[in-house]
Amino acid sequence: MHLLVRKAVDVIYLQQLPIIALIIGGYYAFLTTAHYFFLPPDIKPYLITIAAATMAISFLTYFATRYGKVTPAASHFVFIPIGLMGIANVYGHVALAHDMLQMTNAVLALLVFSFVTLRPVVFYSLTALSVALYLQCLISLGGPYAAHFAFMLVPGLLLGLLCFAQRYRTLAHIERLRIMDKAKTDQLELMNRSATAQMQEAEKAADEARRANEAKGVFLANTSHELRTPLTGVLGTMNLLEGTSLDDEQRELVAAAQVSAKTLLTLINDILDLARLDEGKLALNPQAFEVHELVRHITGLLRPAAEEKGLVLNCLVSRGQEYRLVGDAVRIGQILLNLIGNAIKFTEEGQVDVSIQIDARDSNLYRLTLLVEDTGVGFDKEKAARLFQRFEQVDGSARRRQGGAGLGLAICRELAVLMDGTVEADSMPGVGSRFRFSVTLPKAEGKYDPTPHAVDRTDVLKALKLKVLLAEDNKVNQMLIEKLLARYEWDITVVGNGEEAVRHIWREHYDLVLMDVRMPVKDGVTAVQEVRSSDSVMCDVPIIALTANTMAEDIEAYQAAGMNLVVGKPIQIPELEAAVLTLFPREGSHNAT
Repeated sequence: MHLLVRKAVDVIYLQQLPIIALIIGGYYAFLTTAHYFFLPPDIKPYLITIAAATMAISFLTYFATRYGKVTPAASHFVFIPIGLMGIANVYGHVALAHDMLQMTNAVLALLVFSFVTLRPVVFYSLTALSVALYLQCLISLGGPYAAHFAFMLVPGLLLGLLCFAQRYRTLAHIERLRIMDKAKTDQLELMNRSATAQMQEAEKAADEARRANEAKGVFLANTSHELRTPLTGVLGTMNLLEGTSLDDEQRELVAAAQVSAKTLLTLINDILDLARLDEGKLALNPQAFEVHELVRHITGLLRPAAEEKGLVLNCLVSRGQEYRLVGDAVRIGQILLNLIGNAIKFTEEGQVDVSIQIDARDSNLYRLTLLVEDTGVGFDKEKAARLFQRFEQVDGSARRRQGGAGLGLAICRELAVLMDGTVEADSMPGVGSRFRFSVTLPKAEGKYDPTPHAVDRTDVLKALKLKVLLAEDNKVNQMLIEKLLARYEWDITVVGNGEEAVRHIWREHYDLVLMDVRMPVKDGVTAVQEVRSSDSVMCDVPIIALTANTMAEDIEAYQAAGMNLVVGKPIQIPELEAAVLTLFPREGSHNAT
């Protein structure tokens, strides 16, 4: 073991030696120049010669080690000429100048050897030679400073010995541990040599599995995008249909279709969230929010679903729990929505209680715990182990009775982990369940309104009198968006691909372009880049991207390509209105030419 450690230290020193030699060579190059200008003429030639020789040996050592001409075992001894020349420089200067103050360099030399050597025999030899010459100089020169420099020898020598010992022992200990680990690894490799081929096959299979998992993520993201595009037409059309004259049966059918479409959209959003979590691309958006308002809002959203089943949904939030914290209110609300929704889904009678616990950790941090308790079917410990796994439910029959893909709780757990929080569950079969989400958040001064009131902006948007170009390849979405925008009485032109859009933009004046991202012939991103890079008067026309790709990196890419803003699909009227008013902020201030 000792021999292996010494060989490992030899390798380390060989790696260090080039920079040591380079620094010493540079130092003596500087010293040679300084000697030329500042030394007395009688001693100048001798000391310049010694310093220049040391410089040359140092640089020669640098090139020899740098280009592989020195073995690890020989590296320590390659330093000896540099060390001897360094000693010759120090004590030669003392002897020729007869200046006791030059002994300061001798003290420094004792320390330097502890940092530039790594073989005990080399270090002790150079140190012993230095000490002998040091004592000889003290005796021969004498004078008023002799006692001072005699005293300085003791700490200089002790510090040098201590530094070298600590440095050598630390490196040797590290290498000893590494060698022991390697020895164990080699032993295991020897014991399992017969299984090498199988391990290689297993690695190959694992690599294929990783590639398949990456392909799955891409597939999920692309499939989700393709599903959201037709859903834009489905949901938008039903929303428009709901506003027409319908009899009771037709209205009931439309409501049923809307529920189904929204359920499908929720599932697609869950799949997108999973893809983002797997790829590490789901980013949090912390902001100030009021905990009690958020909990009351989410509870209010789900109360009709609870009452439809004959359940009581209690929001047990008191005035003493009105805290303002900083966190991702959307994701916290998503977790709470899932927990309450699951409680309602698996509770046939009784009640669901939602409550808050807030504990101060210090003057600025609070531990927020949201509790959801129900009187539902419950589950045992064995089933609880599968509860937060993807595509799992505590009872397979529950999926058939209650619906769902088993993604909600898995997403809750992963979102909680992303926020450095936890989601836990306790239950007793036939009695009920208790879900607990906890996260530590800083307090905030600002307020957050989780239930913004809808504002009718129709008149404001009418006053803009915009001339709009819509680039959308899907016929249903063309019709839908035209009908959605009809209320604003804008002049709308529709094209089916990016190439037609570019031609229209260069040929006519438009106040606004709504550009789908994925289109045949020429996609929206390419079309926008062409418009922005042209010298046309329309190169700065405001462009809003319409896309189902709404990850943060997607939005950044679209804006980098030249899109002013991004509106997600399925298109939500408030989001589209807000985007337009961001581009045209003053009511009635813009008129199309």
